[in-house]
Amino acid sequence: MQLKEEVLCNFKVSVQRKKVWQKELEMVRLFVDLCKRHHLKYFAASGTLIGAIRHKGFIPWDDDIDLMMPREDYERFIEIAKEELKDGPFFLQHYTTEKNYPNGHAQIRNSLTTCFIKESYVDLKNGKNCGIFIDIFPYDLVYDDFKKRKKYCKKIKLLKALALWRVYTPKSLIRKRAVQFYFCFHSLQKTIVKIDHLSKSFPKKEAQKTVALPSFMPGYEKEVWPKEWFDDAIEHPFEDIYIAIPVQYDEVLRKEYGDYMAIPEDKGGAMHGQCYFNCEVPYEQYKNISKEEFDQLFLTNQL
Repeated sequence: MQLKEEVLCNFKVSVQRKKVWQKELEMVRLFVDLCKRHHLKYFAASGTLIGAIRHKGFIPWDDDIDLMMPREDYERFIEIAKEELKDGPFFLQHYTTEKNYPNGHAQIRNSLTTCFIKESYVDLKNGKNCGIFIDIFPYDLVYDDFKKRKKYCKKIKLLKALALWRVYTPKSLIRKRAVQFYFCFHSLQKTIVKIDHLSKSFPKKEAQKTVALPSFMPGYEKEVWPKEWFDDAIEHPFEDIYIAIPVQYDEVLRKEYGDYMAIPEDKGGAMHGQCYFNCEVPYEQYKNISKEEFDQLFLTNQL
């Protein structure tokens, strides 16, 4: 990847954006190498899968990496990565490695860099890792029946909301009261563990043929697929590396996005919204800044 500004799909890709991409690709290489050595299955997902097919790399206005794994391989990956990444600078972020980590998926972070979203001030002050990251999602078997699936996902969705509200204080008074009441009787860490357990423990009274991402976005029906669509993988170019994609990538993407090959007029950016990136400064150097200084960072950093 050449570190020079260029225009792709009528979008100006800055040198700073490419530096972020380079840091993320370092972590993808690490992840892919680990998966190959330990025979773990994974796939590019969401915007990363679109990017692989449509651009053979990053979507020009994107700034993150999404990968997904079948639950069994994901659980093995967590245990292996905890051992292999223990000496840094890369950090496996998961509820078993960072207390009160409320997300239902894992992240690999580069501890020598910085990535803030608007909510990261709370994480920074709580001592959480705020380096540039890639996302790794487990996909799980879920009910084939829509009504059963929706009912079960409601439990996960409610617990996820409570956990997130506990970490990032909501503005709504009703939500604040709900959090106060619930956490009088439950700990945040045990709630996070329960979300993970529910996500991977859909009742298996009959064989299910459907998979989804219930630990990430429970009830999000665009990310519900036939299990067979992920039976086989092929390697596909992505920037200067190769990553695994499902053989039936077209069906996967059309289910989630419709006409994914069309270039949108609104190139609004990545799912995480407005971000502050610094590829040279570790996030820990910001731990003493004020909220006002934190907010100012977003005005001085444009990818």
